[in-house]
This record gives sequence, structure tokens and C-alpha cells, in this order.
Amino acid sequence: MKDIPSNSFMSDIEVTFSEDESEAFITLRAPKGGEEYKESQIAALLKDAGVAYGIDFDAIKETVSQKIYNKPFRAAVNKKPEDGTDGWFEFLFKTNIDTKPKILKDGSVDYSSYGEVPTVEEGQEIVRYHRAIQGVDGVSVKGETIVAKKGKDLAKLKGRGFYLDEKGEIYYAKYDGKITYIDERLVIDKELVIEGDVSYTTGNVEFQNDVHIRGNVLTGVKITSLKGSIIVDGYVESAVLLAKHNVVLKNGMQGNGKGSIEAGGDVTGKFFEQVSIKASGDVKANAIMNSNIVCGQDVIVSGRYGIIIGGYIKATRYIKATIIGNMSEVRTVVETGVDGDLFAILAKCEQEKAKAEITVDKINKAIEQVNIVLEKTDRSDLKEKKIILMRNKIEKDTLINKYTKEKQDIVEKMGKANLARVTIDKVIYPGTMVIINGMKASVDDMCSHVEYARRGPGIIVYNIGE
Repeated sequence: MKDIPSNSFMSDIEVTFSEDESEAFITLRAPKGGEEYKESQIAALLKDAGVAYGIDFDAIKETVSQKIYNKPFRAAVNKKPEDGTDGWFEFLFKTNIDTKPKILKDGSVDYSSYGEVPTVEEGQEIVRYHRAIQGVDGVSVKGETIVAKKGKDLAKLKGRGFYLDEKGEIYYAKYDGKITYIDERLVIDKELVIEGDVSYTTGNVEFQNDVHIRGNVLTGVKITSLKGSIIVDGYVESAVLLAKHNVVLKNGMQGNGKGSIEAGGDVTGKFFEQVSIKASGDVKANAIMNSNIVCGQDVIVSGRYGIIIGGYIKATRYIKATIIGNMSEVRTVVETGVDGDLFAILAKCEQEKAKAEITVDKINKAIEQVNIVLEKTDRSDLKEKKIILMRNKIEKDTLINKYTKEKQDIVEKMGKANLARVTIDKVIYPGTMVIINGMKASVDDMCSHVEYARRGPGIIVYNIGE
């Protein structure tokens, strides 16, 4: 605010400016002694306040003639700045993928939509880049430049499986496949899609990346995804499924004692009957019957009738089911935790790693000595010796990395084993054997709503309520 004392009553005029000074405002106070404001006086007052551009004489005239007092009006406005906008990407596919299966009212899991991700075709437009708008500077009523906000362009998207047009604005799919945008990486992975059934007439399937079978997998075939996952929309008979990552069966599998699944990640399906499963992650289903399952984390059987009956089920951490066993007391074994002495295994791993590190230290010192001599002479025998030492060092470094990884895996298993338990939401029947971290407990009486856990030298059973 600035007061202009041109005379006693003119000093009641208040001149203010907007924050960027692109506008000037005047507030007239009611004059004393019957005097009146003149337009020329107000214009002169503005100039005295530094206003040189954009004076609105019509607004001044109207305010003076209508004697509008104690209310600010805009007396001047010049060129306002036009802020720029940053560049942005317009994704032409769904980037937020819900990978969680749907939970039904009875608590069971609907796997029919599980594993679905967007797919694209070769040459399809997938992303548009909208370039930054730089903005236009403004000019204040005092004639000073008002710097506009400049828009910033974004870096090109990183990833694989796409190409750009000449202007660098349109992204296209390089080939058919599934598309994801995760952690600021745009990735199109080639996916093998088989529209119908896979049977002995079509033969085995082996593919580097994901395999998506729209139909069924019939008896006697082998499906292999060397670097990806396997998704089957239909049902699976006594086949063999091998995947680097996950195996998703939107229905289930009746293995007849010959079917098997091996996955580096999770295995999910509506049901598994007479199937052998080995998974590094979880195994999840609505029913598991007479199967042999070993997994690196949890076995979760969901739903009002989520049952484990018969067979051998082992998880490193949890087994959770609604019902385990049946009234006929079919032998069922459920095991969690580990059955070996992990502390002893860990100690041995650390000892071997320490030995390798000592050897590497000796090799490094020998290489230093050889380098000192080689700086003064050009002995070929020492050059050969250095090559041998370097090879030995690489071998030992590889061994150290191996022991480091083994140690990490053991420590991770120990953490999971400490949490090992078996949870029954409804009933566990006699004929069931519960094993936790090597300790066994035979179920002799039917129990409801209980949990088994290892405590000290034995297994405890406690009620978890309905």
C-alpha cells in the first residue's frame, strides 16, 4: 500500500498492487468538506505511485462519477504472465493392475480374473507424450518484466519392447505381448497365447516368457515357461507345469497322481487333487486333496469349505485352512517350519565363507607383490603367474558370493521358521499329523478353531475363537 499526499483530501486515497504487480487497485475514501475527486488527479496519483502502463481511465471515471467509496477497484492492469505447463505422458492402456483375486461371499477365492494384464499388438500406439508449454512473460503496471513459470519436458520413458516416432512423441509396441508400467519403466514382454487346448496332439510347450493357455491342459503334456509365468484359463489334468515365476490356474487341477507343478514364485488355483507341487512362494487354493505340496512360504486354503484332506503339505511359515482332514480320519500330514538344524548349517556356511575370504586376501597380497616386480621388469613368468592368481581370485570371489547368498537364504528361512504355525478356522480331524520345526503332534480328537505352534521343546495348541 502507498499513500499519496497530493493534498489533504487526496491523502485518503489508497493505492495497492497485486502480488506480481500486474494490477493496481485504488480505494477512495469519502472526501471531507464537500470536495470532489477528479479523474486527472487520480491518474496523476497512479503515475506518482509508479504506474506507467495499463491505466483504466473508464474504471476511474465510473468510480469518481458514481462516488464509489471504501471499495477497491482495479485502476490499472497490464500483461499478466502465462505460466507454462510441464510435459506429461498419456498412457493408452491400463497402468493400475489389480492382481488380487476376488474374495467371494463364502470366503473362497475366485481365480477367474487373476493374472490378467493388458496386452498389445505389434505397431499399436501405447503412449503419447505431450510436450511442455514454455509460458509467456508478463509486464507489470510499472513496466517491469514478470517472469512466467517455465514448463519442463520429461525424459523419455525407459524400458523395452517399444519404439518412438521421429518426433519422439508417440510410443509404439515393437511386438505382440503384455504391457506394464511399473516403477517408471514401460515394458512389453512377449507372451505366448494358446487359444485352445493343449494335448498330446498339439505336443509339449516350451517358451522363454509367459505362457497363457485360453483352454485346458490335458493329460500327458508338459508346459514350460523358462523365464516367466504360466496362466491356464481352463482346467488341468495330469500334466507337468514348470515356470520360472508363477503358475495361475483359473480353475483347478486333477493330477491323478501323475500331474505336477514347479514354480519359482506362487501357485494358485481353485483346487488341487492328487497333484505334486513345489513352489518357492505361496500355494493358494479353495481345496487341496491327496496332494504332495512343498512351498517356501505359506499354504492358504480359503472359503467356508476350504479343506486340506489327505497327502503331505509343507510350508516354511504358515498353513491356514478352514478344515483339515475328515471324519474318516484319512491320514493327512501338515508341516511348517524347517526340519534341519539351521544354526549348524549357518555356522558351516559362515566358516566356508571365512576360509574363502582368507584365501582371497592372500591372493590379493600376492598380486600386489607381482605388480611391484612387474613395474621394474618385464618378466613373462610373472605375467603368467598373475593370470593364474587372477583366475583363482575370480573363482574364490564367486564362491564367496555363493556363500553370501546361502547365508541370506538361511537367515530368511530362520525368520519364517520362527513364525511357523498351523491355523484351523473350523475343524481339524483325527488322523492328522502336525509337524512344526521338526516336532510332531498327532491329532487324536476333533478340535475346532485352534492353532498349533512350537513353544520350547514341544507343540502347543490354543483356541483362536470362532
